[in-house]
Amino acid sequence: MNKNYVIALGREFCSGGREIGKMIAERLGINYYDKEELRKKAKELGVDEGVFEMFDEQPTRSFLFSIAMDPYSIDNALNSGKVIEAQRKTIISAAEQGPCVIVGRRADKILQELEGVEVVSVFIGADIDYRVKRFIESGQASDGKNIRRMIERRDRERASYYNYLGDGQWGKASNYTMCFSSDKISKEKICDIVCAYVNTL
Repeated sequence: MNKNYVIALGREFCSGGREIGKMIAERLGINYYDKEELRKKAKELGVDEGVFEMFDEQPTRSFLFSIAMDPYSIDNALNSGKVIEAQRKTIISAAEQGPCVIVGRRADKILQELEGVEVVSVFIGADIDYRVKRFIESGQASDGKNIRRMIERRDRERASYYNYLGDGQWGKASNYTMCFSSDKISKEKICDIVCAYVNTL
């Protein structure tokens, strides 16, 4: 396999996507980028720290909505453009350095037109009850009260963020190379399948 490739991994909140991404990267011996690693990459590229603080999977508000709802709307609308460009610059730089896994941040859409890079887009989902259980087991909450609503809200935020530019639909199977339910198939098996596919490129 001589191609440069990126495994762009989208995921529902608390579905284990980050763990699967790390597992794939380790198995293939390639770089791994999640929020923290992309933060480091952005700093190397001179992206302003204040801009990076907004560099997250949150819905980018429209200019008109901002005017209606936020007294600092003009600054926020301008910053939205800065955030989108900072994200694009950081992700392209990561991809150009060689094969890697990038978690979230619309990496599949940002890289789809980048010459010389094969994008393998993977989406990880799971049943909501399984994700509630995972969240509780992580020690971040003592019971399931309000966790379901929080998980659903985080999913809505990720969907809104991903869908913002209208070039894809978050979580829709036809938008990805492959999709998995981590409550129905083990993380190890998902890793096996993705790695096997990448080795055919």
